[in-house]
Parts: sequence; C-alpha cells; structure tokens
Amino acid sequence: MDLRFFTNEGRRDTADRLHLPVRKGWHLLAGVRRAVARLEQQRWFLPAVAAFFLLATIRILSSNLPLPLGAFSLLGLFLQVAFLLGALYAYVRALQPKEVRRPRSLVLLGAILLVVLLLNRYALVVITSLHQSFPHIPLPAMRAALPVPLGGVLLTVLFNARLAFAGSLVLTVLMGIMLAAPIDYVLFTFVGSLVSVFTLAGRQRRTAFFRAGGVLGLANAYTLVALAFVDGTINALPAEVVAGLLNGAIVAVLATGLLPLLEHSFGRTTDFTLLELSNLNEPMLKHLVLVAPGSYHHSIMVGTLAEAAAEAVGANALLSRVGAYYHDIGKTRHAAYFIENQSDALNRHDKLAPSLSRAIVMSHVKEGVEMARAYGLPEVLVDLIPQHHGTRLMTYFYQRAKEKADPNLQEVKEEEYRYPGPKPQTREAAILMLADAVEAAARTLTDPTPARIQGAVQKIINGIFVDGQLDECDLTLRDLHRIANSFVRILTGIFHHRVDYPGIQLQDFGKKRNENGDQPPKPAKEGPRRDAVAKKGGGKGAVRAGTPDGGV
Repeated sequence: MDLRFFTNEGRRDTADRLHLPVRKGWHLLAGVRRAVARLEQQRWFLPAVAAFFLLATIRILSSNLPLPLGAFSLLGLFLQVAFLLGALYAYVRALQPKEVRRPRSLVLLGAILLVVLLLNRYALVVITSLHQSFPHIPLPAMRAALPVPLGGVLLTVLFNARLAFAGSLVLTVLMGIMLAAPIDYVLFTFVGSLVSVFTLAGRQRRTAFFRAGGVLGLANAYTLVALAFVDGTINALPAEVVAGLLNGAIVAVLATGLLPLLEHSFGRTTDFTLLELSNLNEPMLKHLVLVAPGSYHHSIMVGTLAEAAAEAVGANALLSRVGAYYHDIGKTRHAAYFIENQSDALNRHDKLAPSLSRAIVMSHVKEGVEMARAYGLPEVLVDLIPQHHGTRLMTYFYQRAKEKADPNLQEVKEEEYRYPGPKPQTREAAILMLADAVEAAARTLTDPTPARIQGAVQKIINGIFVDGQLDECDLTLRDLHRIANSFVRILTGIFHHRVDYPGIQLQDFGKKRNENGDQPPKPAKEGPRRDAVAKKGGGKGAVRAGTPDGGV
C-alpha cells in the first residue's frame, strides 16, 4: 500500500482496504442456526426430536380421521407412522452420504415433512369451507389442488433427488392416510411429486421453481385424465384439471417462500446460494481484488481448474469453483507477505526468520476461517479453507530453517512446519488442494510446453498422494488420473504460445532491461526426474511413484 501521499482521499482508500466487508443476508436466522448447531452435539437431541416428529405427525393425521376404535385406532396409526418414518430413516442411514446423516440434516428432513403435512392440513380446512360455499364444485376436484408435491420440491433442492424420491413416497402415503383417500389419489400425488423431482434435479436458478410448477400442472392434468378414463367418471374432469394446473402454481409459490427460511435456519447450502456467492461483485471478492490482487487472480484460476476436475470425476463442480474463490481470503490480512501480491522485487521474507515467516503464512488459514464466518459464508465453504492445505509441509521455509539452524543447538521439527489440517474430508476439498498446488507450480515453469506441464502436474499430484493428504476423502486412483488430465488440458490452454506481433520485438525489450541492471528471471529448478518425464512427453497415468515433497 502506497502511503507517501496521505491525503483525505488516501485515508478513505486506506479505510476501505482495511475494513472487513459485510454481506447482506438472513442475519435474523443466524441465532436459530447456531442454536441447532449447538444442540446437535448433545446425545439426547436426535432421539428427542424424533419422538417429537412422530407424535406431531400422529396428531396431524388423527385430526382428520374418525378413529372408530378409539385407543386401538390410535395405536394402529402409531404403528403405521412409526414404520414409514423408520423406513425413511433406515434409507438415509444406509444409502445417503455422510452429510445427510448428520443430526441437523435429519432434523431438517423431519421439519420438511411436518411443514408440508401442516400446510396440507390447513389447506384441507380451507377446502372444506369453500366446498360448503360452492357445493357445485366437487370435493375431489378441490383436493387435487393440495400442495403435496411441495415436499418433493424442497427435498430435491435442499438434499438430492434420491432422498426426494423416498421422502415423496412417504409423504404421499401419509397424506393418503390422513384423507382416507383411495389409491387413485395416492398415485396422483406421487406422480406429481416425481415429475417435480425430475424437473428440478440439476437446476441452478430460482426461476426453476416456476418451470417445475408448470410441468407439475401439466403432469397433474395428464394423470387426472388417465384416471378419469379408467374409472369412467368424467363429469368432474374439467374442474379437476383446473385444480391440477393450479396445484403447480401453488407449489412454485410456496417453495420460493419456504426455501430461504429452511435453508438459512438449518445452515443448508443449495446451488442457488452458491450461485449468488459466485458473483464476482460480492463484497468479499471485491475486497480480495482490492487488497490482494495476485491472490484474487490465483483464486479465479484455481476455480477454473477445480471446476473442470470436479466435472471430470462427478463431484460438485459449483461447490469446487465457489470454494476456490474464497479459499485464500485470509491473505488479505497480510497480503504483502505472499509472493503473488509482491509487485516489486523485494521479498519480505528475506529479512525474517523462517519461524516467523511460517507463522505469518500459516495464519492465513485461521484468519480466513474467522473472516468467512464473520462474513456469513456457509459452513461447507468455511470447511474448505483449512482442508485445502491439509497437513502439508511448508517445504520452502522448512528447508530454510534447516539451513540456518545449528544442529548442535536445536533441531528443526518437521511437524512445526506443517499446516494444522484437517486433511481433505470430501472430494471437493481434495480437488481444491490439488488445483491450488498445481496452479502455483505451473507459474514456475519457464517453458510451459504441454510435456512440461504434464510432468509438473504428475509430480505435484504424486507428492500430495504419497504425503497421505488424500487418505480421508473418497478419491480413487482413476479419479486422480481424470483430474490430472483435466488440469493438463486447462493449463495447456492457458499457457499456449502466441506469434510475435510485427514491429514489436519483445525479446529486445527484455535484453535492454537486463542491460540496465535488472536481474533476469531465474529458471525454475527442476529435478532430473521431471526433465526425463518432460522429454518423454509425460506418462499415461496420473498416479505414479513420485517425490513426497508436499508443498509448492
């Protein structure tokens, strides 16, 4: 930061640089999110919430049932509901990823089912009143407008299509029990839910709700026509078709309003939120480009590499890209101590002890986590900040410390020069670690030919693999091979050669600078193994035995 001309404008510019940006969001629900996060750590929390949801569901269903045998009918209802909810829980525990099995996610799942049942129960009261006022409209036609597919829509966006399929099945059966409806109604609501799930899967815009609502309305009309022709009752078909079309609009409006409340209350991050955070006009990203422009450009490049690699292995490409944008925001606290932000030839670490340099560089992880939480980033993005370094060794400062230390007086421990971790826990975090290291290494190549790029990418991935940084994530050797190929493809396109422009002798300019006393750039030091790989044009496999120098 240049403070030589410290005018009023300079003071304001300095304040803007040092001021931590604030993100506009749902701050009122932050207390609910923190409370849920604290409660889920208690052992009694999940059983207590499960009992509450079970009893609340029975209460909602029984409010519309006659229960002719009294306590015995209530017991039968209890057994049915317990079986359905228990089967859904067993499905989640057996077939859903670790993130969905968390207590917080299970509470959100139960809350969605309960909210949809409550909305349909009150909608049923409204329908009954309307039928008394307009008796010429058949009651089955009005029931066709009940927003039962809302559950499938919310589950698809907040979780995934597979869980939405199972949840929609449970929800339609529960609605059939509450209405004592024939199998035709259960089939009608289940078909609508499935169509909503398939329409929304993979969509990343909030307008997709209305598109899904339109498709849902058409699916409802199609199903009602088919059922009417089978039963031979077509007198009420026009009214039922209108109600089915209206059903799609009601579901779209309710989903648009309920999604932000559920998302921010339970700390769930959807693709819609990630897309909003990927906007480069976000205050935190503008703060990053203002204070640490080199780190900003590095983050953008890492995002491109991570997104391509995630698409190659079937991981969440959007999460990988957005996580890369924010993974180095902690560098804004001490931007001048990172090489990509040093515009002059002066390296501030030359006059510092290796231990102090290590502390400054390592602090960007802790400070990045603090800034991300203060800014209101989702936890799934906050977790990527420490995991993208894992427990890797800061090789440069470690070697400097060994060179300067007196072996007779002190011993330089390798553990002191490793990042605190944890190691990557997800495929997205591992991809971010690989992309971060590869992008930094690619900048050191003096002649970035495709063969040299491939050799450098292989060496970096091999080093991280041998160092054990990928032991706690789900990446396979085949995945690493695909990731390496995607990195090479992207980097080759970035570092492609261009023809010399007529009349502009860039090489002469470089010679004149050297003659004026400027130091020419030193070529990157490359070992004989990388040279051998480069001469051979690289290997076919991306995972081969390599040097375990875990860091760039």
